Amino acid sequence: MIELRSRLRLSGFTALCTGLLLSLFACGSDSTGPSSLDSNAALQSLSLGLGAISDLESPEAAPLNASFSAIAPLLDQINVTIDGTSRTMFGLGLRESFPAGTCAETLFIDPLFPPEPGVCTPPFLGLALVLWQSHAANAPPDRMIFIVGDVGTSSFDNLITSPSDLVLSLVAIYLEGQDSFWISASGALTSQVAATSQSCSIPLPAFAKSATCSIATFDEEGAISFEQLSDVPSTARLNITIPRQTVHGIWQAVTETQPITLPTYQRTLPLPRD
Repeated sequence: MIELRSRLRLSGFTALCTGLLLSLFACGSDSTGPSSLDSNAALQSLSLGLGAISDLESPEAAPLNASFSAIAPLLDQINVTIDGTSRTMFGLGLRESFPAGTCAETLFIDPLFPPEPGVCTPPFLGLALVLWQSHAANAPPDRMIFIVGDVGTSSFDNLITSPSDLVLSLVAIYLEGQDSFWISASGALTSQVAATSQSCSIPLPAFAKSATCSIATFDEEGAISFEQLSDVPSTARLNITIPRQTVHGIWQAVTETQPITLPTYQRTLPLPRD
C-alpha cells in the first residue's frame, strides 16, 4: 500500500459517509448470490466499518448506529451488476433534510473558512445509498458500494481531477478487498425518497435541536463508471449498474437547527499499489 495525504473538509452527514468508506479495507469475497446472513448479522458487519470513523468525531456516527435496530426488520437485498456480473447485495438508504432557508455557512462554522457576506448555501448533500456483501457478522463487509448524493439525479462526471485534489461532497466509491479502491469518474444515480407511516427513534445530531425520524423507501436507479484511485495514471474502468429498485432506509428530518463548529480533519488515505 502507498499513502496519499489529503486534507478533506468533512462535515455532518458527508463526514459520516466518506469517512466510513475511506476507513474500510476488508478481505474480499467472490460471492455473487444472496447472502446467508440475516439482517441483524449483516448490519453488525456494516457497523464494524462505522467504528473505524470514530476518530472523525462525526456528529452522525451515533445516530446511524442507533438506526440499525429500526431498519433490521426491513433490510432489503437488491440486484446490482458489477462489470457484467450480477450480484445480490444488502441495501440501505439514509436521508437528512433541513428546514427551508437553512444555510450551511451559519449551521457549520469552519474557523479556517469564514463565510462570505450574504452567501447562503444549502446544507451538504443529504442522501446516501449503501450496498454491501458480508460473509460474517464479526467481519467488515467484503464488497461495498457507497454513494453520496441528493434526491433527484446526482451526476458523478468529472468530480476528481487528481488524487491530491480529492473532493468528496458528491461521490461514489467502490471497495473490494485490500487492494481494490475505486472512485466515480462518470455516470449518475436517480433517487426518490418517500417517508412511510412508520416512525423511528434515533439520537439527534449535534446540529439539530429537534427532528423527526421515519422509515422511508428509496427508489434508486443508475449507472456509474469508476476509476482506480491511485497516483499512477490508469485507463482501467469498472462499471456498476443499479436497475431500478427500492430499498428501505432512515429519513431524519431536522425541524430546528443549532450551529456547530467543525474540527479540521487531516486524513491519510491508503491507496492500492500498482
